[in-house]
Amino acid sequence: MKVFKNILIIVILVMMICILVLIGLEPVVIDALNQENTLVDEDKNIIDLGVVPKTNSSSVKISNNNVYINNGGVYEVSGILYNGTIYIDTKEDVTLNFDEVTIVNENTSVIDNRKSSKVIINLEEDTSNIFSDGINSQAAIKSVGDIFLEGSGSMLIYANNAAGIKTSGGNLVLNGINLYVIAQGSAFDVSKEFLVNSGVVLGFGNGGMQATSNLSKQNTLLFNFTDTLAEGTALSLKNAKDENMINFIGLRDFKTLTLSLPDLDKGRYFLYQDITCDARLKNGVYNDCEVSDGEQVKISITDTFLVSDKWNWYGSMDIIINYIPEITT
Repeated sequence: MKVFKNILIIVILVMMICILVLIGLEPVVIDALNQENTLVDEDKNIIDLGVVPKTNSSSVKISNNNVYINNGGVYEVSGILYNGTIYIDTKEDVTLNFDEVTIVNENTSVIDNRKSSKVIINLEEDTSNIFSDGINSQAAIKSVGDIFLEGSGSMLIYANNAAGIKTSGGNLVLNGINLYVIAQGSAFDVSKEFLVNSGVVLGFGNGGMQATSNLSKQNTLLFNFTDTLAEGTALSLKNAKDENMINFIGLRDFKTLTLSLPDLDKGRYFLYQDITCDARLKNGVYNDCEVSDGEQVKISITDTFLVSDKWNWYGSMDIIINYIPEITT
């Protein structure tokens, strides 16, 4: 009897498929491999940003276009969010894997860690991630705990009111990413240690500056220019051999610059402004261009910038956030 039922079911399925074909509809074929991939995806915490953000995670709440993460763990984030914020509302560690994420908020911060002692933001390989905060924001990314920016992608931050990245009770650690910050205030405002271990870091600001920690694995140059440089100013950093280290542009007016590169070894460097470069511009940086023209930048009477420690300062010290008494101008 059981065999007969199975045969009957098969016959009925075949007849249904034939009817669908006759009326012009394609039957849906269930693919075991696709089913398996779906099950794997369901095991991940997915946040899909958009006009209406979506998630498959019970640890995430979405309300008024804001995303609230209520438990620790790893979250896969992608898409575009307008006038919303990602809030971290757990004391547990949180990892955000960003894959082509854009968040624009006209009022406040785009990422706000309100509880966690550690948030890791991992940029997926070759991705561009863009963030722009609002007129009432303290920082585009702000945190009560540590922030780790990692991965092999890029991050572009427009801080439209104050700081680019601010930690009120934690460290900021940069590992490997390409980071470009343009801020109305300070690019970085870190209450504890600010470590640059690897990657390309460009931080433009108009307020105070943050010195990096001597625990950093990578050297950093800090510039407080004599005059404000206008939006669109193209610059080039060259070494003592007249080799281009990096060519970039200021996307808005700026007075200060934090610059860190993997190849920023001990030695003398020169900074040129108003250069001409015919290469493609991506996230404020020119890719592989032959530099022409340009005027050598002077700060006070200094036109040669020496890298001798983990961080080296040029310009008035009055603008530094965490003033270090033993350092004199």
